[in-house]
Amino acid sequence: MMGEYTQHGSKRGAGLKTYIVVFAVLLLILVMTNPSEEDFVAWLASEHNIHSSYNVKEGRTFMQKIDGEGRNLHVKGGHIRHMGIFSTYDYHFTDNEKSEIQIEAIGITNMIFHR
Repeated sequence: MMGEYTQHGSKRGAGLKTYIVVFAVLLLILVMTNPSEEDFVAWLASEHNIHSSYNVKEGRTFMQKIDGEGRNLHVKGGHIRHMGIFSTYDYHFTDNEKSEIQIEAIGITNMIFHR
């Protein structure tokens, strides 16, 4: 006696394919909305009043404005790591009085948060 043909197997396969497609689309959206370095620099200006400018001779320079007065910041070190679906940011600044400022953040879906 032969078993009857049922369509349950094909429905499960279609459900699995749907989940894979949804997962791939979500992954693609996360990759496409990963914040860039320019997004991080804009976030520094809005969150920490650290503004950036670019000079061909000196490269990127940073200035922090506190109570209307600006102080130059020197990048002591740091990195930006793009992990595909998110990015991590870690910058170390010093000012002319050698006080240090460390800023750590994580970015995902075009938003940046303190770590």
